Amino acid sequence: MMDQSIISKPTILLYTTPYIGEDVLKPVLYGIEEEGLPVVIEAHSGTHMDLADLASRNSALSVGIGVDEQAIVLTYKNIPAHKFVYRLTGYAQYPDSLRTLGVNAARLVKGNPFASDERLEVAF
Repeated sequence: MMDQSIISKPTILLYTTPYIGEDVLKPVLYGIEEEGLPVVIEAHSGTHMDLADLASRNSALSVGIGVDEQAIVLTYKNIPAHKFVYRLTGYAQYPDSLRTLGVNAARLVKGNPFASDERLEVAF
């Protein structure tokens, strides 16, 4: 069962399956840090969509990132659970796109325009 606790500290939450290496996540973390926001990483079970949705609902900033072996996804609490802001499949080979996803997570919180990246899939 996934932890349903709400993180009250204003952070972006990144939920990952236990099998994702920290080296893969570093570009995402750098992107978020570059924009000056904190991030907390927690390991959970579930799909990237489930993890992102849970992270966004638990984050005081309403922004969550979910990562599994197939994809990484950025979502926002107020959009439907099956939708996302950005998704990147095959992410391990695209560190620059991972960094852009992290930047965009922080910009979503700040209300700033997103950085563009042709590899990031947009849901709507």
